[in-house]
Amino acid sequence: MKKRILHILSSNELAGAENVAINIINNTSDTYQCAYASPDGGIRKILSASDIDYIPLDKFNVSQLKKVISLWKPDIIHAHDFKATVKCLVASMIIPVVSHIHQNPNWLKRVNPYSIMFFLACYKIKQIVVVSADIKESTYLSTFFTSKTTVLRNIVDINRIKEKSYRAIEDNYDLAFIGRLDRIKNPLRFISIVAKVKDVIPNLRVVMLGEGPQEKECKEYIVKNGLELVVDLKGFLANPYPQLARSKILVMTSLSEGLPVVAIEALALEKPIIVPQLGGMQYIVNTSCGYICTSEEEFVSRIIYLLKSEQTYMEMSIAAAKRAVELCDLTLYRKNLEQVYQSVFN
Repeated sequence: MKKRILHILSSNELAGAENVAINIINNTSDTYQCAYASPDGGIRKILSASDIDYIPLDKFNVSQLKKVISLWKPDIIHAHDFKATVKCLVASMIIPVVSHIHQNPNWLKRVNPYSIMFFLACYKIKQIVVVSADIKESTYLSTFFTSKTTVLRNIVDINRIKEKSYRAIEDNYDLAFIGRLDRIKNPLRFISIVAKVKDVIPNLRVVMLGEGPQEKECKEYIVKNGLELVVDLKGFLANPYPQLARSKILVMTSLSEGLPVVAIEALALEKPIIVPQLGGMQYIVNTSCGYICTSEEEFVSRIIYLLKSEQTYMEMSIAAAKRAVELCDLTLYRKNLEQVYQSVFN
């Protein structure tokens, strides 16, 4: 009988962590019986399309988690963020918990109530998975919990992404932004960059995919800067790959990232990427396939240069595809994940 792995997430829409959880389930279904539990929402349709066993939660609280754990009886709980980890530890005193950390927030590097809470939780966590070495090395994980912390870098299924990108759409774009419209992803900075690029490239076309608490601010900022005919704000799309495939460059303006899946997805679709200087980015991006920027002015100049230099763009596009292949070794990924689970069982 297969061991049972219950993946638990605190969000109800598709983003980076959710993509990783789905990828893990798809790549371990031959070995383990897996289920996905989260608050009910848009994620339901995506999981259904992937034929993944979904357990919707009315609320994301300890009481609901206790109920799900008791009914499904997992052998391992795979919790996919800080909140999910702490609540799962409270909800289950017996089932071992694997904590999967997808972000590298600044609070984790300082002494504060949140970092102290997670520090104490780490003593009970069986295995800690981080998506970049920077998360481990820049926090107390490397000092106090190095033996139970594993770096498991995110990958994507390149063939699956290409297949999903083939749906025909009418629009073509120069720039794409894909992510939640919230403070961490910093969409307002992206729009500010777009406004400056438009001053040099008047016929600029931009697509923004995502929704979140700053959606209203984004709309207002677009109008304020006269970008209504430039920026196509489409909201959340379950399949963003056709829009990404019809864009020339992916631009990220996040304040914090772990190892962003969307950046690897863009490379898989042969798109150069322009990103901020954050931990984990150096692992994904090199000078052959994109740029790491330290200021808004650098974002603007790099974008303009790449859009105007056809030869450089073609070279970077070819290099992006090669970099995606280098990053996405599914066999190695499965092996490393299996080692994490087996260390829990042992």
